[in-house]
Amino acid sequence: MATLLPPYSTDIPEEAATESGRTSQTDWIVGILMMIVSFACAAAYYVILVTIYKDKELSRMASYRFMFFLGVFDIAQCFPHFITGIFTITQTVFHPMLAKAMGVIATPCYVAYAILTIFLSFNRFIQLSSPSLDKYFFGGNRWMIWIGLAAAWCFLFMLSLSSPWATIRYIPDWYSWDYDYDLPLSMYVQRVEMCVEIGGIFVSAFFYSLIVYQLIRTKKRFLISKSYNTEIKVLIQASAITVYCTVLNVLWHNYQWMLPANLWSYTALNFMWIFNSGVYPLIYFIVNK
Repeated sequence: MATLLPPYSTDIPEEAATESGRTSQTDWIVGILMMIVSFACAAAYYVILVTIYKDKELSRMASYRFMFFLGVFDIAQCFPHFITGIFTITQTVFHPMLAKAMGVIATPCYVAYAILTIFLSFNRFIQLSSPSLDKYFFGGNRWMIWIGLAAAWCFLFMLSLSSPWATIRYIPDWYSWDYDYDLPLSMYVQRVEMCVEIGGIFVSAFFYSLIVYQLIRTKKRFLISKSYNTEIKVLIQASAITVYCTVLNVLWHNYQWMLPANLWSYTALNFMWIFNSGVYPLIYFIVNK
């Protein structure tokens, strides 16, 4: 993910940074918060992944398998977020290759996460609509194909961002991320990312609209179903993940039309990205308390 920061953002004079609202105190506060939040999200997610893995009833459901791998990609993002907290405190990335490495992990894993939310919405629709189609698309080990597709997208973005021609890196001065548009392929990678993440919003919305229609149309049959409670829990969790992901994607790629272009807008968007890793743990604990 990337925000379109001012062109001078990679080398900001101290007085300009001060005018933007950044001080050494805010560096420490924001950096420590980034480290705390990313660690807390990763720890909470780890507990849930262990629970899903050990629960035979949950682990046999394709939807929870998707959620499990959503967690894997989410936890992977927590690592660079934690490291960028250190970047923020020290106001240095130490070495350009270290900054590049964090981008190679963070953005591709989020792209895979966004794609999995699309697959999850499709899974929920098929599961509620047709047991035979559910078996065809997700039965046996076929669910692994969907995970493999998301992982393939992740790998392609990793290859692109690890090349000398494209980079996304964290900018400590602005507490946020941006592509290096001086490199020839950065703009194209960013455009593809935007198309995947924004396009996924409409695909997921389409499937969830069909799900709502299906629930209304078959309300009586669904209410007496033995799996009613489980299905409602899964639907709530899947919907919450998709809604937050939608809001995050819209703001990240269109913030210039909705938010003032200043340090704290970039900071808020970055924290929204970090908090994305805490959405599923929070919803999971609420619906399964």
